Amino acid sequence: MTEPKKPSKPRSLTYTEMMNGGQQHMDGATHQQELNLQRRRDVFERSVEHLEQSFNTEAHHIGGGTGI
Repeated sequence: MTEPKKPSKPRSLTYTEMMNGGQQHMDGATHQQELNLQRRRDVFERSVEHLEQSFNTEAHHIGGGTGI
C-alpha cells in the first residue's frame, strides 16, 4: 500500500487528522479547495480591516477628534 501524496507546503492538521495520529489525508482537489478557501478568507479579512480603518477615520472626522 502506498502513502497518499502529501502537500508540498505544510498545513495545519484538522481535528480528525490529529485524532488519527497526525496523518494528513488530502487529495489534490481537496488541497486546492483548501488553498482557495484560505485565499478567500485572506481577502475578506483585508476587506474587513479596510472597512474598520475607514469607519474609524470617518468617525474621527465627524467627532472632530474629541471622542464625541
